[in-house]
Amino acid sequence: MRSFLTLSLIMTLAPALGSAAPIDVDKRDDNARFTFYDVGLGACGRINQPSDFEWDNGAHCFQMITLTAGGKTTTAQIVDECPGCPVGGLNLSTGLFTFLAGSLNLGAITGSWFYDN
Repeated sequence: MRSFLTLSLIMTLAPALGSAAPIDVDKRDDNARFTFYDVGLGACGRINQPSDFEWDNGAHCFQMITLTAGGKTTTAQIVDECPGCPVGGLNLSTGLFTFLAGSLNLGAITGSWFYDN
């Protein structure tokens, strides 16, 4: 049974930087880079918390995704953006990153994710 953490996922998808062409972000898996950041007012218009589990110009706000890394899988909600992330990369809250990685010591991990809807 996969864990559902009702922590408002500070998951952030990297927008296409400098690209006018649309990018297919239907699914990213096997090699997505997951990092973490200190939270605050997010691009979706709400204040995010470090305990939250945290777009593409707002198009993906509040969508649910499933993430897998380090043998753990969970569901989370998109609540912010990450202009500096690589395409397909996710920037997570410290709470979500710690859940997947075990601690913040690694700084970055590789995992997979996909949209639930």
